[in-house]
Order: sequence, then structure tokens, then C-alpha cells
Amino acid sequence: MTGTIYYVMTKKGFTFILLLLLSLIGRTQYFQTGQDPASIKWRQINTANFQLIYPVEFEAKAQEIAFIFEKVYNYGSESLNFHPKKISVILHTHTVKSNGLVALAPRRVELYTTPRQSLYPQDWFEQLAIHEFRHVVQSDKIEQQIPLLIRLLFGQQITAVAIGVDIPWWLLEGDAVATETSLSKYGRGRLPSFLMEQKAQVVEKGVYNYGKAYLGSYKDYVPNHYNLGYYLVGEARNRYGKKVWDNVFSRVGNKFDFSPVSNSLKQQTGFNLKKLYKHVFDSLRVGWVGKDKNFAGHTYNELSKPSKTFTNYKYNHYLPDGGLVTLKSSLKSIPEFIKIGEDGAEKKILTPGIIFDESVSCTGNLLTWAEQVPDPRWSHSGESLIHILNLKNGFHQKFKPVFKGFSPTISPDKEQIALVEVDYQNNYYLSVYHLKPGKPVTRFQTKSNNYFITPRWVTNELLATIILTDKGKRLAIADPLRKKVDYLTDESLGEIKHLVVDQGNILFISSYAGEDDLYAINIKSHSVYQIYKSRFGVEFPAVSPGREKIVLSSYSSNGLSLIEIPYSPKTWKPLSQVRKGSYPLAGNLAKQEKGALDFSGYNDTITYKSEKYRKLAHLFYFHSWAPVFFDVNTYGIQPGVSVMSQNILSTAETTLGYKWDVEEETGKFYAGFTYKGWYPVLSAEINMGKRASQYGTITKYIGLNNQVVRADTVYKRYTWNETTLELAVKVPLNLSRGKYYRLLQPEINYQLSSALTDKSTPSGFEEGAGQSLDYRLYYHQLMRQSYQDVYPNFGFIGDIFYRHSPFGGSDFGSLFSLQTINYFPGILPNHGISTYFGYQAKNTGQHSRYSDAIRYPRGWNSLDNKMMYTASVDYKFPLFYPDWSLGSIIYLKRLKASLFADYAHQYGDLYEDGKVTGSFSRDISSLGVEFTGDIHLLRFYAPIDTGFRAAYMPQLGKMHYALLFSIDFNSL
Repeated sequence: MTGTIYYVMTKKGFTFILLLLLSLIGRTQYFQTGQDPASIKWRQINTANFQLIYPVEFEAKAQEIAFIFEKVYNYGSESLNFHPKKISVILHTHTVKSNGLVALAPRRVELYTTPRQSLYPQDWFEQLAIHEFRHVVQSDKIEQQIPLLIRLLFGQQITAVAIGVDIPWWLLEGDAVATETSLSKYGRGRLPSFLMEQKAQVVEKGVYNYGKAYLGSYKDYVPNHYNLGYYLVGEARNRYGKKVWDNVFSRVGNKFDFSPVSNSLKQQTGFNLKKLYKHVFDSLRVGWVGKDKNFAGHTYNELSKPSKTFTNYKYNHYLPDGGLVTLKSSLKSIPEFIKIGEDGAEKKILTPGIIFDESVSCTGNLLTWAEQVPDPRWSHSGESLIHILNLKNGFHQKFKPVFKGFSPTISPDKEQIALVEVDYQNNYYLSVYHLKPGKPVTRFQTKSNNYFITPRWVTNELLATIILTDKGKRLAIADPLRKKVDYLTDESLGEIKHLVVDQGNILFISSYAGEDDLYAINIKSHSVYQIYKSRFGVEFPAVSPGREKIVLSSYSSNGLSLIEIPYSPKTWKPLSQVRKGSYPLAGNLAKQEKGALDFSGYNDTITYKSEKYRKLAHLFYFHSWAPVFFDVNTYGIQPGVSVMSQNILSTAETTLGYKWDVEEETGKFYAGFTYKGWYPVLSAEINMGKRASQYGTITKYIGLNNQVVRADTVYKRYTWNETTLELAVKVPLNLSRGKYYRLLQPEINYQLSSALTDKSTPSGFEEGAGQSLDYRLYYHQLMRQSYQDVYPNFGFIGDIFYRHSPFGGSDFGSLFSLQTINYFPGILPNHGISTYFGYQAKNTGQHSRYSDAIRYPRGWNSLDNKMMYTASVDYKFPLFYPDWSLGSIIYLKRLKASLFADYAHQYGDLYEDGKVTGSFSRDISSLGVEFTGDIHLLRFYAPIDTGFRAAYMPQLGKMHYALLFSIDFNSL
């Protein structure tokens, strides 16, 4: 199912809104994140408010998660004054991803159980439960405001539509972040790395207009809707009381109001949405700028070169020769490892794949990192791949750990590699492997199954690491071989990350003083010192080989740049002289709640009844319906009715319905079923009903001389019964590795079409059945794109297709087609070249010939042919990044242009009275330009790509113009 919808342009704004609403309904019918391996056996726990569905081996952890969710239920719903109905929670334990989400159709929560290395100082499942349950409260509260008749007409999907149309995304996520902050000791509202982005932007670049702050920019980095939302939601609650957002949610869907959020805010605060944003951030700016003016920072030297584009330097490590290796990325380039020489020159080393958080380290000249490797078939499965690159000789070693592995680090003697491992039961290990064979040496788990973060070798036997306890993060020294751990600190340092072992000290980043600053702890004395106080925040420290300097990634509104500070222990400030930071907004939000959540009451004696979850018994879940018919493959809309089912595990999709053809005035019953729970994806589709057409009869009038004096042609409508059946099997294989996304998909389709006469069918109508088989092999290899790229810098798409009719008495001929697309970089950064080649050959059957399968030159209409090949080239590039708003109607982010040239050669038959009388051969071509803009209409979050095309067709000597319009729902 594609995420892009194309429309014919209309001058009627109402028509656009109607199409948008209907497309949203179509989009929400089957929201999928993928499938788990077919081999998994599932169990379930049913509590008063939740149904947990999980793999059988996850029983122990599922019991604890059930306790956590039940604990959250009353707290997480209190400030919105609403208790949601029971909901299913699916636990994906085989994935290497770390996330959580709430889906609305069908209604469910999905949790990815593997903790990320960059998690803040709270248990992973406590974080997920508070945040995701708040989304459940939000959506259920909105659902209850929708009139009962509308809910009865559309089912669960109407809630998603109401949210998509009425609620800005920052409100949903900001409210959830505010809730996770107010109900716990941490949350992102107490995380400086989360807060610093908005501060830096406002202090250095001012307050953006609301459209840019919410909808983003291609020119500047804009903090995301989580950051924006926390400040807007939190400050509104702080200034106008905790009921302000309860009242807003109560208004959504309940009234015929095109701006329920803005109008509710106006009623409560005196400010509409846009003015409230300005009011909040103007006042924040006064405080932030005033504090910034009084900031007396340390002296430092800029190491990285200034850039006009937002750029980040991460994971810094000094090499023995004094060079610095770092991971560089920007809005205009994908992440790549580079080496910065002592003269400041940058040299590219390698472009990695998707790296796990906090999973890069370097020992001597050995650079190591951990990448995500997707399972070829199952989206909710995957592996870790450990890379070791010798920067001196270029030797690149890879190995897969036994379990999911993160944050690898190589021992000083370069004989061993340690990493954090997580198994399918969420047992957490600090593991050691032999470096060269990649075989395990030992695996260490604490008695409380604490999570290890960012291990770094102190000696060839001991590792410094961060350990997450039930009270927060602590620094420790671990001996994995002897299964021992010695804690160096308590949990009072707050957020701790980015360890660097420096002889007898450990350098690290801590949020202790309210920003992410650089600290050090002496391993023997446990004395803690502040080394560097940052303006907005610093990350990823590295100590030079001679210990003369420390490099840091220092944050500003233009990204993480590299700075150098002197290595001078005499100037380090003891922790006792450092003022502990505070988070006033977080504290005020916490006072509005009935208290912080305490999960300490769980123990192994608390058990919930569990039972087998039978996949076959839960194959269908009819969640949505509509008084129109939706084609879920094309998003087409017809009069009729439709009923949609998707089971909770997202392995089976069913659509039932009746559709009415307005032109033919006939109807068909439809049933479609797709099963994705096995390695091949199986689908079946059947249409049964009437078809209609016309035939002409000639009435002749005879005169007195027996001559025809008049002849009238009368067209009579007739119908027939038609049944079509389609069966398909395909195997989508995700072969992505490194910097390339790869997909290989073989596919076979069978079609059967049967026509039977009825009373109105003329005698010459030919009954019978026609059958055809399709074979398709699709492959793409596309390089990851930067945010500003218009095309991948390199890529290839290949599509081979063959259709014929080998069965039955009807011969419809055959069709073979081959299509390829290639991508190359343009002259300047973010420019792109796309080339297309297509070839097809068709054989005529007894009855007809198949339609074309490849592209035509733009502007030309199709013409029946036996053979055609076509080629085209596009040069596409950005023109401007205006970030321009016209009130709430339109926000223009980027203007693009594309120059194109198309060519095709065709060969085919000429017909007269249905008989072949000759052949033709012709060349057709077009060349022209497309101007398009990336816009948001009516502040709808999904971006729209719209513009026009002008094509000149030399063979006809005329121009052709077309309007272009598409909506990308993948961003939602």
C-alpha cells in the first residue's frame, strides 16, 4: 500500500477538503507496522484494562509490564478526566528497534521491547507505558466526543480522521511528554538534550512563525513536534491550569467547528492557537536571552569549519596520529565517518548503515560500531551487525553477536570486544567476545537484571559502564569475567552518558547542573568534578593522545560543532561547588498531578492469569466500515458500502463490500483477503455482479417504391453477469545493508474472468471464461537520502513483468515488459539525475491485446502497439527554500524544478473494419519542465507536492500542460 495519493486538481476548496477526508479514511483502514516471525507462539494476559499479547518465552517480563500498565491507568488518565476502555498491547520482542506507538484502526498499542542505549534514567517499559497510554486516553476521549451516528457509520477509523484533521501533532506528543515528565522523576521535560534545541533556536535565531515551527523547514533545522509540543502544552498548563487541554480535547469532534483547538484556547486564554504560540515563546525568549547574556563560559577553539547548513559531528575519537574520527551529517548529506587532520582538513572514511544510538567507539586505529540489520521478511525481527574497521590498513571485519548487541568497545590489547546484549526475554548482559573469531567469552547479568549503557574498557579485564537502576543511572566498574560490579556514584547525577576512560579518571556528560556539561570522576577516590560548563549543551568528549586537549560536540542552533578545550585538571571544579540544576516547568506540572508513579511494589509473587493466544481464532477483527466503497489498493472511492478487518497481529486483512458503477449503473459485490503471517504473502480478491453496455439496432423505413427512405439507429442497454477472481502470491525480501535500501520481490498473479448472459443480453454476446497469469520480479537498491535531496544520489530500480493466458480456450495474447530507473548525483549538492528505460512486446490473442505496461512520453496519449521502447532523463533540483506562510491557508517550504526529455519508438498494426491492413512505426518525444512546490495546506501535517508541467511535443508541434498534485501520508 503506497503512502502517496494523487488527485486531479480542483478549483473548489471544499472538494479538496472532502477528498482529503476520504483519503484519510482510506489511509487509516489498514495501518501496519509489519509482522513478527511466523514461528512465534503467542500468549495473552487479560487484566481489567489491558490485553497483553506476547511471545510465549516473554511470560515473566509480560507479567511485570501488565503490572506497570495497570499502575499507570489511573494516573495517566487523571488530568484529561477520562478513563479509556480496554485495549490490546502487542509486545514485539524480536525486533532490534526501540519504540512504541498507538494505532487507531484497529485500536491497539504496539511496544518494541528492546531498550535503546540513549534512554533517559527510567525503566524502558515505564517510559513506554506512561507515554503510550496517554495517547490511548487522548484518542478515546476524542472518540467519545464524535457524534454516535458518525461513529456508527464509520467505525474506529473516524477517530483517526478527527485527530488528523483537528489536532496538531505537537499537541498529541507534547501532552504525552508533559505527562511522562509530570508523573515520574525524569521524562524528557527534565532532559537537557531534549530542551536545548528549542532554547538555542529561540536565542540565536528568534521565534519562528508558527507555520515554520510546526511544519518544519528545508533551509533550517526546526526542533520537532515533541519539543515544540512540550513547551506549548506545558506552559499553557502552567499558566492557565491543568484543565486547559482537557477542555480542548473535549471540544474536538463534538461540534461542527473547523478550528476546535484554536477556538477553545481563545475562549480559555484569550489567545488563539497562533497567538498563544507567539505569547509563550516570546516570554520564554525573554528569560532565555537574559540568561544567555549572563552566561560566562569557558574559552575554547573552534575545530570544525563553519557551515551555513545545520551540521552535526558525533562520536568523536582521537587517533594515535592526532587525527580525529567523527560521524558527520547535515541537512544536505547523509551520515559518514570522516577524519579531521591536525590542519583541520576533512577526509571521508566510510558511509555506514543505520547505527544504533550510542554504539560507536574507537581503540587505537580500530573503529567499531553496531548497525541495524533487518530480517529479510519480518519487519518485527532483525539482528545487530558489529563492524570493526582498521583505519590504518582498511581491513573491515564484521560479525553478528548471539543476541541483539549494542555499544561495542574494543579492549586496550585489541584481543576482546565488549558490548551490551539483550535476548528475546529482555535479559540484559554485558558480554565479551574474542575480537578476531567473534566468539563469546563471557556474559554478565546483574541480579536485578539492570540495563548496561555505554561500556568502556578501563583495563583488559574491567569496564566502566552506566547501569540503570530502579532509581536512575549510576556509574560503575564491572568485571564481567568474575561477575562483579562496583558502583562509583549514586543516582544524583541525573542523566549520564558518553563515557571516556582517561587513565585514572572517567569523563562523562551529565545533566547535574541543568545542561549537558562535561564532568570527570576519579576511579579510586570517587571524587566528581565539573570540567566544562556549556551554553546549551555538549556531547561526545574525546581526549587527545598527549592529554593536552579535549574535543567536544557543542550544540547551537546550527548543530553540533566541534570545539577544543585545554586539558587542565587544576581548573576542574569539585561537584560540591556546582549548583544543581532545576526544571521549574517540570516541577509545576508535577504539582498538578496526584503524585509521581511508584512502580516499586512489583515482585514475582504478583501474577496475572495467562493463556494461549490462538492466531487462527483471531484472524478477523472488523474495526471500521463506511457508507461508501474504498479501494484499499488505489484509494479509489465509489458509491456503495465497505467493511474492513485487520487482526491485532497485522497478519490478515479483509475487505467486504458492495460498489456501484455510476456510469454503467451496475453494482458488484466485493471480497478481498490478504494473509501476511507466512513467508509468502497470499491474497485473493473476488468481484461478482452486473456489467452493462449498449448495442445499436437499425430500424429501416420503406417507402412506396420499396426503397429505404429513413433509417434510425436505436441504442439499447444490456447487461451481463461478470465474476472476476484474482489470486496472488509474493515474497517481499528486505535485503537492506549499509547505506542502501534493498528490496527483492518475486510475484505471481492469477486472474479469472467469467461472463454469463442474462435476459437482456443480445444473442451475439460471447459467454465464457478467460484466464491469465502474471509473473513479476521487482528489485530496488536506493541509497539513503539526506533531508534536502530530491533524489537518491545513487540507485537502481528494475521491474520485469510477463503476462499470458495459458489456460482455457480464450487466448488474450501475451505481454512482456522491462523497466529500469537509475539515479545519479547532479552537478551541485542535492541535485539529482533520474534516467528511465522501458521495453515491452505484445502478442495479439484471439480476442484482444493487453494494455501498456511502460511509460509514455509526457503529454502523449496511448496508442495500441505490438512493441515499444521508451527512454527519459530528468534533472531535478531545488530552487528556493522560502519558508513562506499565507496565514493558515498555505505554507511553502521548497520550490523545485525538473528538466526532462522523453523519447519512445512504437511499432504496431493498422486496422480497417477490424482487420489488419498494414503496420506502422513511429517515433514520439517530448521535452519540458516541471515546477513544483512542497507545501502544507490548512496546516495539515502531511506534505503536499504540487505544481505544473509544460511539455513540448515536436512531432505534433504543440505544447501540453498538466497540473501536478500529490499528498504524502508517510510523514504522519
